[in-house]
Amino acid sequence: MSRYLLGTTACVVALAAAACGLQEPRAPNVLLISVDTLRLDRVTCYGGPEGNTPHIDGLARQGVRFASVQAPRGLTWPSVTTLMTGLHPRTHQIRNNGAKLDEQFVTLPQRLTAAGYETGAFLSNMCDAPNRGLAVLFCSWWGDAGPPAPGMRRQWMSHDQPEWDTAITREAITFMTKDRDPPFFAWVHYIDPHKPFDLVPEFARDEYDGSFAVNDDSLAQLTLARTPPTPAQRRQLLAIYDSQVSSTDAHIGDLLTALEAAGLADDTLVVFTADHGEELGDHNAYYYHLSSVYQQVLSIPLILRWPGHLPAGQVAEMPIASVDIAPTVLDLLGLASENLGMEGGSRAGLARREAGATGAETTFAEWGDKMVIVGQGNWRYIWNPDAVVPYGAPFKPGSDLGFSIAPEELYDLAADPLQQENVAAAYPERTAALRARACEFVREKDFHLQAPRLLSPEAQERLKSLGYLQGEDDMPETMSRLTDHCPPGS
Repeated sequence: MSRYLLGTTACVVALAAAACGLQEPRAPNVLLISVDTLRLDRVTCYGGPEGNTPHIDGLARQGVRFASVQAPRGLTWPSVTTLMTGLHPRTHQIRNNGAKLDEQFVTLPQRLTAAGYETGAFLSNMCDAPNRGLAVLFCSWWGDAGPPAPGMRRQWMSHDQPEWDTAITREAITFMTKDRDPPFFAWVHYIDPHKPFDLVPEFARDEYDGSFAVNDDSLAQLTLARTPPTPAQRRQLLAIYDSQVSSTDAHIGDLLTALEAAGLADDTLVVFTADHGEELGDHNAYYYHLSSVYQQVLSIPLILRWPGHLPAGQVAEMPIASVDIAPTVLDLLGLASENLGMEGGSRAGLARREAGATGAETTFAEWGDKMVIVGQGNWRYIWNPDAVVPYGAPFKPGSDLGFSIAPEELYDLAADPLQQENVAAAYPERTAALRARACEFVREKDFHLQAPRLLSPEAQERLKSLGYLQGEDDMPETMSRLTDHCPPGS
């Protein structure tokens, strides 16, 4: 039996044993809020512009904000699957959008269902993704093909992302505030500020004057010409992006207000995070996320609020990773995360400000099975031994242009937070040490690698129609495995 299934069995047995003793206090509700493509430095409490995110900032004042959290990939499905399983992409095998999660891997909603939770997800993205263990699944963009399981609610809407996010907020509030005996787990995933970069008028900034038409075509022209935006163009881009961020922040405010009004706020653990960030032109004049391996895409927020159980207004400075979030949530709920087959570690001690609590000494991110990003303290090391050149749109496979990444890159985020100066040559010993850690990581996980199990052709077509199915499928088949570049025994 898989060690991942054994973990779930152990969890259920432990719960059954607990039921034989004295009655435990009612478990808290859980509200998991994830935001698509949320760049960390546009969130005010993470150093973003003043007034961008008042409701997220309020959540941070009432809870614990983690200062350094690493996403596993700048792509939604791998990142969210890591969030839901506590496993790295090389293990859960969702290395691209459109892949199917193997049944041996157990999700957070499945674990909470086994613990007696009523579970629901309200999504304006990830609708065809590996969503398991959910009693209610509402998606704002399902078409006639319907949901992936009978009996689940569906709704089709125009390709209007603010409208999508309004719909899932409404449905999530209805789910959370209905009368029920068991605690609820509600996952709300917002698509804005994912592209297209469309201004949300009610959150327009004074800087926005419409002087630069921000769309895929205009940004592609800059990217393919390797031309950074002018200061005026960048102001227009950021004004539009920030309007989308503020729109989503307002929806989050509606969720939190509904909890308060229903008297549920004190009994609900709120988890706020993102799948990944966005480049917005900082590297290779590229504005999106799929091709990037830099911190503009890999740094994500994490805020935990649980009144009376977690301190308010605290900042956890030690670095952690997205792979740690599911174990942390289970630990906070009293569902011990040990022996569940997860690769992440519980950081509940950091959230509680316990003496001796530790973060992650080393974090890892991936770009498919072609690159590894290693984090230690302020250092970020990018290992790309085959000199892979990602070709996410607007780049075209086979052209002379792509998202250029050197075989080895090293950055000191304390001195160079935007990662503009590769100092690998200046620090050969540190580079070698981090390369060795990358080799340890890929050797440990290499046995998991296999061809991805794809979704049905119909589901893939739905994703393609939304411009959402791209990845590293165009890489040469002759490319070596990362372990081929590691010395024997490393």
